[in-house]
Amino acid sequence: MIRILNSTKRIVATIVATATWIAVAAQPNIIYDNDGTELLLNTYWNGAPLTLAHLDSLTSLAAGSQVGTYSICSGSDFVCYPSRYCRYYGDDRGHIDHGGNTALYNNMRTCYDNLLRIEAEGGEFMRSSLQLARRHGMAAMIAYRMNDLHFADAETDCPVMWAEWWLKHPEYRIGDPSLGWHSAGAYDFAHRAVRNRKVSIIAEQLSRYRDDIDWYMLDFMRFFCYFKRGEGKRHTAEMTDMMRQIRRRADRESSRRKQPGRIKLAVRVAPSLAENLEKGIDLREWLEEGLIDLVSVGTHTLIDPAQPIAQMRSELGNALNTPLYASTDMMTYTENEPVSEGMMRGFCSAALDQGADGIYLFNYFFNRYVSGHYQLERGGQVCRTAHPRMLHELGSRQMLEGRNKTYWLSDGKRQYGLRPNTPLPLTLKAGERRDVTIYVGDHMDSIRPREVIVFFRTRGEALLSLSLNGKPMTATRADYPALYDRCRRLAEGEHQYAVTMPADALRHGDNTITITAPAGSTPITLKRVELTLNYGDVETHGYF
Repeated sequence: MIRILNSTKRIVATIVATATWIAVAAQPNIIYDNDGTELLLNTYWNGAPLTLAHLDSLTSLAAGSQVGTYSICSGSDFVCYPSRYCRYYGDDRGHIDHGGNTALYNNMRTCYDNLLRIEAEGGEFMRSSLQLARRHGMAAMIAYRMNDLHFADAETDCPVMWAEWWLKHPEYRIGDPSLGWHSAGAYDFAHRAVRNRKVSIIAEQLSRYRDDIDWYMLDFMRFFCYFKRGEGKRHTAEMTDMMRQIRRRADRESSRRKQPGRIKLAVRVAPSLAENLEKGIDLREWLEEGLIDLVSVGTHTLIDPAQPIAQMRSELGNALNTPLYASTDMMTYTENEPVSEGMMRGFCSAALDQGADGIYLFNYFFNRYVSGHYQLERGGQVCRTAHPRMLHELGSRQMLEGRNKTYWLSDGKRQYGLRPNTPLPLTLKAGERRDVTIYVGDHMDSIRPREVIVFFRTRGEALLSLSLNGKPMTATRADYPALYDRCRRLAEGEHQYAVTMPADALRHGDNTITITAPAGSTPITLKRVELTLNYGDVETHGYF
């Protein structure tokens, strides 16, 4: 009888655990964003001429996953629909705007040709993408870049990239190249004409697609540059008034929809109130006035893996009456160095564990998962590109538990004034000891990693001594940096190392890594630190 009861208990526990896993796996708390170019260049299908069937195949990759909202970028000064204000993306006006940069021209012209191909099939790129998202059971979102600077450079030898209104009004540009990439050409939102133009473009999209969308995202991180240096706080009232106008236009179009329901507004902004205020964004005021329905915080291009999500919640307090999402980006330490699957897991696990309600996957391209076949990196040990299976994991901390992952720190690079939450780069003198802290979202209640690895990069060669939460490292692994693809973009004088740590030293929450420089060494600069949890089964748990 006891055996029967114990067996029954195990069966019931298994059923409950399975049901819980299914419920967790189905949580629709990922916003999946595509900036449009992956679709318009049709990279998933090896650059074949784009068809509605291709659009459907790409949208369906997110169906049935944790993606609750499918977001498609409408553009900024170039847009992916026929507009009275902006040029169709890649429209070279009958080859008049060919220009000398053949690669850029061919890229944009391909996008334009594919926009026309969709129209020839009886579709329309934006509307078809939004409707396909809904058909596959997801909410539909338009994401609009509030100050896109990809095309804000008149020196680029490719006239098809230049917007007419931008060329016509140089007096509306910030004119300061020191604020970030292409910042001299950024629109200065201190000018009423700039704000009015943005409201007009957004109002056009809200009107055109009011029956096709559930959400409209105002992406302030593309790019985080709105005023001349030091002037953002002086213009918070004007920016809030612009947001009020957009809210009114969204509500007006909501009342005209065929099906009842309010068009909800989301914003993507910086992960601290102070950084937003510096750019004229009074997030607390926007929330208290009910102007927005979701906040996603993030950085630009280079992920800050230690985004202060808990601190942001604390700063906003009772003003935060909407979901708070953490925004990723496909780049990390340097441009063109994508993060690994494990690093994406580490970012999402830490963010969700600290209070994020969901994940906003920004530019999460499947451009190496070509025609349904995954293009593995050398040796197959690691993955520096996105795989659709990750859409079934990244929105749930419970699902991420027990999967291979890497938690890491930003190397300290700033973009448009954003200050990453990191002590790096960190210089150690001979014999000096310094601590760095990395947050681990794994609770490790039922399973602990088989191996804990610290990857680190230095400027200057020396045998550093490391410990994890007071327990010394167990071994140096000279083969791991190459095996696990940690040697990308090594600069002259830089060195990449890996050491293993006792697995029982790891704990949930803050983990302290103590680094000691050897006596008699020259100063050593710590450039990167990554804390990797290897649970073992690569096929089930992925790469790190």
